Amino acid sequence: MPFFNSKLAVVSLTLLALAGCATPQPKVPEQFQNEWEFKTVKGNVALIESAPEAIARRIDLVRNAKARIDIEYFSWNKDTTGLLFLNELLLAADRGVKVRIILDDLLVFNETWLASAATHNNLDIQIFNAFNTRKAGWLTRAFDFQKHQKSLDHRLHEKYMNIDGETLILGGRNIGDDYFSYKPKNNFFDLDILVQGDVAEDFERNFTEHWIASYTSDIEYLIDTKDKQPLASFKRTFENITKKKQDVIADIETRVSALQEPNYVAAKLTPIFDSAEKLDDSMPYFRHRIEHFVYRYPSAKQKLVISTPYMLPNEDGFKVVDDFVNHGADITLVTNSMASNDSGFVPAYYQKHREELLDKGVNIYEYDTHAIHLKNVNTRKGHYHNKAFILDNQLSYIGSSNFDPRSDFLNLEFGVMIESEEFARQLEHYLLGDKSLYWKVEKNSQGKLEWTRGNQLKTKDPNYSGSSKVFDKLYRAINIENEL
Repeated sequence: MPFFNSKLAVVSLTLLALAGCATPQPKVPEQFQNEWEFKTVKGNVALIESAPEAIARRIDLVRNAKARIDIEYFSWNKDTTGLLFLNELLLAADRGVKVRIILDDLLVFNETWLASAATHNNLDIQIFNAFNTRKAGWLTRAFDFQKHQKSLDHRLHEKYMNIDGETLILGGRNIGDDYFSYKPKNNFFDLDILVQGDVAEDFERNFTEHWIASYTSDIEYLIDTKDKQPLASFKRTFENITKKKQDVIADIETRVSALQEPNYVAAKLTPIFDSAEKLDDSMPYFRHRIEHFVYRYPSAKQKLVISTPYMLPNEDGFKVVDDFVNHGADITLVTNSMASNDSGFVPAYYQKHREELLDKGVNIYEYDTHAIHLKNVNTRKGHYHNKAFILDNQLSYIGSSNFDPRSDFLNLEFGVMIESEEFARQLEHYLLGDKSLYWKVEKNSQGKLEWTRGNQLKTKDPNYSGSSKVFDKLYRAINIENEL
């Protein structure tokens, strides 16, 4: 999910806050992060093969936790899966498991149900980079952001779950029905992996750094639940959902019971983290560390598959793309179409750069907003959210970052490099094995854009409305690309 939600109220208030004040990208020294060193360890990874499996795996891991659970997410929805998952964590806490959760504050308002869960003795919640306003919704928050943009612009975008230091879940999913395909429409095509091995120690250090830092705050100091009894607000909210969504809960329980052992693949793993110094200097630590690793990696560098919801240039344009093109590499980009993008702003700017990428020789597949995923519960309208790349069929990246300025300069991100031909094969099949999910974008002999999907041919952005195009012109006029 991007920083900006596409709902009309949020768009209007965000425009009010941001008009004319997009943050300029800082000048990045030529040798920035060249001295950074990485550590590679052996481990095992398994691809989670569907959205419903992703929530089932989480619940199963929580039920089998023995001592501790650490979690980080950008967003946590007050819906069926969000409340069900939190209830499972509370049940684990009842057994004596210590649960720690860090959430970004952008979408946390006066969430008494969430603060109520933290009244449990064994469950604690920290909020990252808290806003100064909470009870009046987006109206006051937009003005708060305008006044304190330099500090509040930085958000926690990491997605992480650690069970007993033995098994991690990493990837792009947040917690909510739309990430597990239980929303009637507008679900995400997303990606998670299970990870085991010594790499867990590095992710634990990163989590601990956030947990004890001054930029995270106990939720109990931010939100007053007014509960006369511990957990009262959460219990009321969960009971209301339980009564209304028995079918969803029963389906999830069936899937948990039917889980098979994960298909783990042995691999070499290199964790890569952002630096908390980004909160002060807004420098692209994470991206440059990724680039340094890739450039040093011993491969032919002849094939690159990039998967990202948002593809926008950074301060040096599409430098990595240019470098690979000049090296003779075949590059494929898998991303959102204009219609499938969940951001109200990104399409306006992606449209400017799409032809540039095609002219460089990039093969572009854009997600069909009406794509049908047979393994999903609901398939009516969707968004692309997979964050990954594959180099030469042997090196894969899975992480939290998008290919956009916000991930580079503002959000805290992390990811893991995976050296395994077998995993790379599985990942490419997951992303591109079903071409019916995408429109292939090309230029015809007259230099005009065309979209093909099976035997269908379009000469305009598929399923993209005229009203959206009008808003695109407005969004480009206010020049907020650096915020996206």
